Amino acid sequence: MSLSSETTNQFIAVGSFILALVALIISIVALSGNSGNGAPQVTLNIPSAYNDGSTVNGEDKVWLLHIGNTDTNIEYINEESGQVEGFNVDIINAVCRIANKNCRLVFDVYSNCWMNVAGETARGGHGLMAGWFDSCAAWPISKQRARTFRFGDPFSQPPAEVFVTLKDNPNGFDWHDLTNKKIGFIDASGVNSHCLATQDDVITGAVLEENQILHYTDTAQIIAALTENKIDAAFLMIARARHEDLETISEELRLCDRKGFAMMTRYDGKLIDWWNPAQAKLLASKEYAAICEDVRDAHGHKQGQDPADFCIGI
Repeated sequence: MSLSSETTNQFIAVGSFILALVALIISIVALSGNSGNGAPQVTLNIPSAYNDGSTVNGEDKVWLLHIGNTDTNIEYINEESGQVEGFNVDIINAVCRIANKNCRLVFDVYSNCWMNVAGETARGGHGLMAGWFDSCAAWPISKQRARTFRFGDPFSQPPAEVFVTLKDNPNGFDWHDLTNKKIGFIDASGVNSHCLATQDDVITGAVLEENQILHYTDTAQIIAALTENKIDAAFLMIARARHEDLETISEELRLCDRKGFAMMTRYDGKLIDWWNPAQAKLLASKEYAAICEDVRDAHGHKQGQDPADFCIGI
């Protein structure tokens, strides 16, 4: 007996429906088997600080720590590995290991931690405010930032800041008088025009007009601006000022940052609760002294400060 073409089409339609239904059921079962809560597992490939790939203290929490690049011995990119290295990274690795926490470094621009815009109030960066990171690592504690963020205990001495020009100060810049002078600053740095404005009783013209304030992303841009006479001088953290093309023309000042480098979090963050005790153990150990020595040994090929200038008790 032969089937009509209409009947044959009906069988084909029913068969296709059944196959589609079976495929859907198999997909649902496969997804539910990927995790206990019915959601598929997703693995993030984020640069590692300390992470052995296992669950730590029964926690699956991955602590995301922002890191940047000052291109100095405290924080720089290793061109061969592509990863950030330096004093700050060594501190992070040690503290996370001591606390037995799963930490990952997340590289991003500094302005996602702290934002400075000429003519505007300095404020928290969108990344930390929005919870992209659990902490911004190794930020000097300043009065401005402490109004917005919580800080851990410092693991270094307070950094100094200085005025710089090109080598030999070719235009005879006098840092005691900033009247009508254009000054360069690094984006997101605590060494900024807001801090400088508090020194108007010491430095003439310290309260700069908006057109006197120029921001740059790194030291290379500062040098280019000085070379092209776009700025008269720059006001920088001392580690950035240690460059073969720059001349430090002021004494070492401590106007902007009242304490040393520390972890910076939102006030509802939990990282500092375990970070401070682990960091205290590190600072009391020989390992901290070894990390400071590595600023000369392992990271000595990069410009920056001597560890005696910023390590605690060294």
